[in-house]
Amino acid sequence: MPHVSLRLDRILATPITGDTVGAPADADTSVGEAGRQGWTVEDLSPPAVTLRRSAIEHNLDVMGRWAADHGVELWPHGKTTKAPQLWERQLATGATGLTAATSAQVRGMRSVGVDRVLLANELVDARSIAWIARGLDDPSWDFTCWVDSVDGVELLGHALAASSVSRPAPVLIEMGHENGRTGARSVRTAMDVAEAVRRSPVLALTGVAGYEGTIGHERTPAALDRVDRFLETMDDVVGRLVGGGLVDGEVMVSAGGSLFFDRVAARFAGRPDPGVRVIIRAGCTVTHDHGLYERSSPLADTPDRFLPAIEAWGSVLSRPEPDVAVIGLGKRDVPSDIEPPIPLRIHRDDRSLDGMQVLRLMDQHAICRIPVELTVAPGELVVFGISHPCTALDRRRVLFVLDDDDRVVDAVGTLF
Repeated sequence: MPHVSLRLDRILATPITGDTVGAPADADTSVGEAGRQGWTVEDLSPPAVTLRRSAIEHNLDVMGRWAADHGVELWPHGKTTKAPQLWERQLATGATGLTAATSAQVRGMRSVGVDRVLLANELVDARSIAWIARGLDDPSWDFTCWVDSVDGVELLGHALAASSVSRPAPVLIEMGHENGRTGARSVRTAMDVAEAVRRSPVLALTGVAGYEGTIGHERTPAALDRVDRFLETMDDVVGRLVGGGLVDGEVMVSAGGSLFFDRVAARFAGRPDPGVRVIIRAGCTVTHDHGLYERSSPLADTPDRFLPAIEAWGSVLSRPEPDVAVIGLGKRDVPSDIEPPIPLRIHRDDRSLDGMQVLRLMDQHAICRIPVELTVAPGELVVFGISHPCTALDRRRVLFVLDDDDRVVDAVGTLF
């Protein structure tokens, strides 16, 4: 599918002023002009969160080639960044669509011209369903959502019919797992859902979907075994849909977050059935991180490993005790849902930060344990890595992009 440029005018026009988080105090420009200001990271106002241009370019190339080499389509989860400029880069380097988690995210994607969207969730809100129905009037818009129960199918069908939808809405049967999120918990339930969809004149059964990332956050042998068994159940449903002729045309199979997309490709990309289309949704690969994904990415031990692109910058505020340093970087600035920020280095200095760790985060402070012999002084800039990109970008309407000499070469606007 040829890449279509997105409509980024309003994103590029996002103002950057002195009250923009992380911006220089005297800033008076826009996202589209930020790279022409001659700033470096030292001009930014800490705490700041930045993106590394070279790492993003590397990651886009790696993921695009991997998907092509393994015979799968990449529809990365757009919620990771909610940054249309990065969505456009993903679509230009191999992605054939985007994934959303909420109807508001679908509307954000539609507003900038993304024409292939998978809503990886159930659609149950009447107003959102009516908006989707109007969108389906455009034959060029490729939209699909999930269903996991007969009740959900009937709710969606009635709401679409009430909105006089112009064509059937494509849906995937979502498979779930014990202690997971949504999704049919058995093959029998999935087939009941499939029959309910087939009875609806306003729905079109397209295939099967699931999310294996809730099974485990690390690639332990036990987690991999559970993931493989979940995918086997999905495969069983795919076989029943194909064998029963329950899907008209090609069968879409979608799974694969950023931790286990290799297992999805291994299970589904080699199926002998003609017309089975495999879509993975890995969204965190564009930025990667220094924590969870650095440890557990499927490509962690390969020459083509992803590179962490997100860095957080905080000034040393105080050394109140010999083994304590307080950094101006807190819960308002960086994620801590998986683990605390990871000290990387002192800006423009080769002092080792071995033994330094973040003990706890407050709203705007990181309380760090440090070796007594480590000399850090107020005003010095400490660089941290983060763990889990999905909760890193949502604290910013604007993020600054650095080259490898720490010059600000661009800015990225988000829809948070």
